[in-house]
Amino acid sequence: MRTRSLAALAATAALGAAGIVAALPASAAAGCDVKYTVASQWNNGFTANVNLTNLGDPVTSWTLTWSFANGQQITQAWNASASQSGGQVTARGAGHNASLGTGASTSFGFNGSWVGTNSVPAGFALNGTACTGAPSATTPPTTPPTTPPTTPPNTGPTTSPPTGSPEWGRGLPPAGAVHSRAYHIIMADGTGYTPRANECSREIHMRYWTYGPDGKVYPTWHPARDPSGCAFGHEHGDDPRTSDLFATAGWPAFGYTSEVMLGNLPESSHRHEDHVGHKVLAVNNSNVIQGDNGTSFFPPSGPTIATCDVLLKFHQGTHSPDAFSNNVHELLFNQRCVATNGGQVTEARYNAMIPLGRAGGFSPSECPGFGGQFINVTPAVPADSPSDNRSLGRLITEPGCIQAIREGRTHNDPLYPNPVPFTVSDMDDFWFSDVSVTGSGLNFRIAPLFYVVNPSRYYDPAKPNRLGRIIDLCYTDLRGGSYCDQVRNSGQQIAWDDPRSPFKGTLREFRPGTFAVQNSGPTTVYTDAYGRNASTTPFAGSIQQYFAGSSSTTMYVRGSTKDYGSNSADAIHAPN
Repeated sequence: MRTRSLAALAATAALGAAGIVAALPASAAAGCDVKYTVASQWNNGFTANVNLTNLGDPVTSWTLTWSFANGQQITQAWNASASQSGGQVTARGAGHNASLGTGASTSFGFNGSWVGTNSVPAGFALNGTACTGAPSATTPPTTPPTTPPTTPPNTGPTTSPPTGSPEWGRGLPPAGAVHSRAYHIIMADGTGYTPRANECSREIHMRYWTYGPDGKVYPTWHPARDPSGCAFGHEHGDDPRTSDLFATAGWPAFGYTSEVMLGNLPESSHRHEDHVGHKVLAVNNSNVIQGDNGTSFFPPSGPTIATCDVLLKFHQGTHSPDAFSNNVHELLFNQRCVATNGGQVTEARYNAMIPLGRAGGFSPSECPGFGGQFINVTPAVPADSPSDNRSLGRLITEPGCIQAIREGRTHNDPLYPNPVPFTVSDMDDFWFSDVSVTGSGLNFRIAPLFYVVNPSRYYDPAKPNRLGRIIDLCYTDLRGGSYCDQVRNSGQQIAWDDPRSPFKGTLREFRPGTFAVQNSGPTTVYTDAYGRNASTTPFAGSIQQYFAGSSSTTMYVRGSTKDYGSNSADAIHAPN
């Protein structure tokens, strides 16, 4: 694990303009006082708090503007909406603090990134009228944070966000904190985390939390085993702290986009993704090869045109029937690429419920063969789930594969020189997507692949909930392959959710895939929860996104393949 050297400092700019009178559009007297504080700073990230006092006539809405001189970029804001174009920043009041009477104050804050120098803004303007003054320094905090803070927004009527870093893994959320539905689910019996004998208690599991962009408490990544020694029975992939993007991205808030959707949908038509399906990928310095389009199993030879860091969280449940019909799944995506020639940087921070193929069904997986007919199952939830018609969508094993195994059909495997017969061990899941965000000078596109080699379920319309368990096929006369060999050699009947079963969704290849950013407009845009309807201003139910730079070519990022269940001491079992 990479050790991060964190430094904490604070600088306060007290910018006073008491008594300044200027002509505003409403012909009101204007004056303001602004205090800008860098509350903490680390590697290439920082947290700042802004206190604004209105010294002029009352206003029913306020806009505060300033410029960053050193390329700082706002990544997350609370108690105000913040947009940025180049170094110019515009912050607008939220609903609960939009009106300011004479002498009234409000506060907001944000997380940001910086490189080289993080100087205090030289000046601010309230509703177009400058607040003049000079910055002054204050004493730095005596105790630096142990991890980059993920201080979130507070959507309540107060003007101060939750302070400090979450007590990740060490304590429960503070009294009075607002819980997201995703966090509530892991607290409840039967619907979230229900520990088995000798597994970590629910209370230990609840210690792994973070604030989301809306100020609510969300579950987040945790190790397969707690430091106390107990195991959770499931895993969430890579430790996000190992990513070079963790300083700006912070802990992933599992279920954040679902929470945004819940604010606009009735409970009866809303789908909450289960906890164990949230998986994290962290890759640093992944080489992008010229001419690579992802169609080959191995990367082609050629010059490296860029290196990319990736930190993403994707929800992929290969243990339940959810994906048979439901095609939208949560993606929290962070990627930064640096061109080999010239050092040009392109970056995206994108959160959405992305579509993977068509809603209401899926297509057959590689067994019995790609390109099979779409299988309609049931209407998707939510009912307005958009379809992705550009990718292959979700490819899931179904009874056609069993027939192919019985008939001894073969397929080409890049690891073998000659065609090999299909086996039960070839019953895997491929999930493709192709999404884009366009408008206001922005063209952004990603086309990722999420591949699970050892899912625990397959589609069988003859079974309850259409849910077949792959391990059960190992006890038939079907050609089993390496996974079934493990099961059969045990000499015992192993249940689908036994830790000894190799079918538990732990062997995954996540490819961030196609990545392209061309942005001549603001770096901050807002979309709906599906990543659509891009706007430069926030709107009800919107999610703040970030896109910077313009790549001269479309890149393909390979990601990694890893077995997250290789350590038997973790006792991971399906559902996972």
